[in-house]
Amino acid sequence: MIYKTYFEDRSKLDSLKETGMGYQIVSAKERYSAERRFYIIYNSELIISLDSDFDIFKYRAFKIKGLQITLNQAEPFRIDTSSISVFSKKESQDLLNLYSRESRSTYLSKSINKGRQTGGRGAIDSPMEEASGNELFTRLSAFENDRRIDFENRCLKNGSFTTTYSDYKVCVNFNDDPVDRYALPNEEEIKHAFMILPKKSDKLQRGIVQPAFGKNGGGIEAYFDQGTSQNTYLARKEYGYLY
Repeated sequence: MIYKTYFEDRSKLDSLKETGMGYQIVSAKERYSAERRFYIIYNSELIISLDSDFDIFKYRAFKIKGLQITLNQAEPFRIDTSSISVFSKKESQDLLNLYSRESRSTYLSKSINKGRQTGGRGAIDSPMEEASGNELFTRLSAFENDRRIDFENRCLKNGSFTTTYSDYKVCVNFNDDPVDRYALPNEEEIKHAFMILPKKSDKLQRGIVQPAFGKNGGGIEAYFDQGTSQNTYLARKEYGYLY
């Protein structure tokens, strides 16, 4: 099923870590229910049940109706926010293999290069490093109001993913597909690029996007467990914009 979150529940989701750039794979209970189920939540707003009908509803949401119409028409879903548990991509792989045909499809990495990396490990499995203070990072999103950006304090929220500006630039120059390059669980067009310049006091983990959701991955990802300092968010640009 497809749902949307209640506005008052979104701040709780915003405070929890992401599974990947723009989404969370969670187990949670509906309020006043004892039954725990699995969901993918996009931008703390759109919920799709992770069950045997996941591929059908994902296709309906992103391919047939589109993101905005889907959100407008979706039934609100009251989450018991105290019950939410967020999975890492590695932790959720068995769930994805069980419920999504895409996750069992053949990867095409041997025939697609476009400046992508192979092997390695994801960001959360990589060591912590300090930001240089002059390296630019980019967060890609189909949502203009990406909720991982704290627009008031102009920073990235805790537990959020980005890519590097360098890898974003390679993606644009090769006319690569960012949904496939960054293994995102949707087919919605990436329209926005949020530019972030962390300070030297900020810390991150850097890795290679691993294949998932039937996508090849191979882009660079960065994970900011504690977000970034105030005034590190620079601007929102249309996807494809290069400095």
